[in-house]
Amino acid sequence: MSSTKGYAWAFVFLLTSIIYSSIPTHLIFNYWAWLNTLRFDGAPVYTLLLFVLFLWIVALLITLIYITALIRAIIQRKNEASGIPKGVYRFGMASTVIIIGYMVVWFILFGKIAFFSMLPPPI
Repeated sequence: MSSTKGYAWAFVFLLTSIIYSSIPTHLIFNYWAWLNTLRFDGAPVYTLLLFVLFLWIVALLITLIYITALIRAIIQRKNEASGIPKGVYRFGMASTVIIIGYMVVWFILFGKIAFFSMLPPPI
């Protein structure tokens, strides 16, 4: 892996970690109060809250994986074999391109930033 290729992958991993940390965190903080108001037969829906919390924790774990890959890509940029699994590269690149593409299309169509312009219904 050449030096510039290592920095390029580090940038991709940085974008991926920012995406997987900021979007779920923003949504969980905005929607948490609304999720607490959901009721089924008069009882709160705790299963949905736990599932959303689980997904947020998984997103934060993915963020940690990509921060580690970012550091490893910079440290091992001059080695031919980076030691980072190909699935990490592929998932990072594919998910970053898809999410950024979605955000660009959303902005072109609606003039708002996708995910960050979403607000829960009034309580």
